[in-house]
Amino acid sequence: MPAKKPASISQMFASASQNQEVLQLQDKVEELEDELRRLRAQELNLDVKTALEAQIQELGQQLAQQGGEHLIALDQIQPDPDQPRTVFPPTVIQARAKSLCEEGQHSPIILIPQAEGWYKLFDGELRWRSAPKANLTTLRAVFLTQDALDNLDKAAIFDRQLTTSLQSEKLHPFDLANGLVKLMVMRQPQLKEQIDSIPSLLNGIIQRLRRSGEIAELEDIAIADRSTQQDWIQRVCNLESERLILEVILSKQLNPVSINSNVFPLLNLPEDLQSVIRTEGLAGSKVLELKRISGKTLDLEEGAARELRMRLTQEVVEQGLSLDKIRSKVKSTLQSQKDTQHEQKPLDLPQRLLSIPKQIKRAKVWEDAKKRQKLEKLLNELEGLLR
Repeated sequence: MPAKKPASISQMFASASQNQEVLQLQDKVEELEDELRRLRAQELNLDVKTALEAQIQELGQQLAQQGGEHLIALDQIQPDPDQPRTVFPPTVIQARAKSLCEEGQHSPIILIPQAEGWYKLFDGELRWRSAPKANLTTLRAVFLTQDALDNLDKAAIFDRQLTTSLQSEKLHPFDLANGLVKLMVMRQPQLKEQIDSIPSLLNGIIQRLRRSGEIAELEDIAIADRSTQQDWIQRVCNLESERLILEVILSKQLNPVSINSNVFPLLNLPEDLQSVIRTEGLAGSKVLELKRISGKTLDLEEGAARELRMRLTQEVVEQGLSLDKIRSKVKSTLQSQKDTQHEQKPLDLPQRLLSIPKQIKRAKVWEDAKKRQKLEKLLNELEGLLR
């Protein structure tokens, strides 16, 4: 079916306030859809499921009325390169395709009309990626206006996209790491000059809080109201950059300790590991273990280390190895390389000379006590001269 064209420019473009209402409705629909999927998986609470389905249908109708619903061909839609979510594992796409086949499209995606009949995705990339696998050629959509979005705070828009993905538990830690850093820089542009230092700045905060005994407070602060968070941040931070880092993390109700240990280490990954995250959705904990295979840890050229890492990564993906098995294999790889280098590395002349007295001492080939004592004295003198 061809894409349905808006009847007029006024129908195609909504006001800024309508845009906000569309976003709010879409958030609610996605929240209900996620809850419904969890209930279906549990095969429980039939009455609750029925009520949720009715709510989703009603909100979907409101969304269509608010934004003006249109049927848009998949090949007229382009993804948003600036949205925080970049990881769409095949298993997740397949599950959403199954949902589209069996249940249909509950709510419209949100698009921003572009020139020459193109549309940029603002929300709904998973549905767009899954639609071809469900044999769909079009998706129902509502429009946001580019003009209205230009008048909004771009940091606020990105913040909203990041929050939506977090709340629906769709965001890979790799995307979360990059999204948090991007939001920090958007809110405070001067941080751009320190962008590579943001993880170390957070680590410094964590270590200082440990020393002061205030680290235990973070768990409660993460879920506190905004005012309480601000007061606490002002008390424990001296630098403006530190305040901003904590503000962004705590505003998402995330614990900075977890971000420091499990999320920020995923920044600046080698390209091969970034690729396996995007194509396979490999868990962050497994990627961090594979990251240990590097030129530095193996004392190899980076290219050779990368080949070893890629072979192990392929094995991890193909066999679906657990984290424990990956740890074991990484440890074995590191030890094997260390042993190989030790065997291959020739001793220099001083080392070879030093080894001779030691070998003689270990051999214990003499029996006469006096001769042995004299020989040991000479060997000790020799060792002293060689050192």
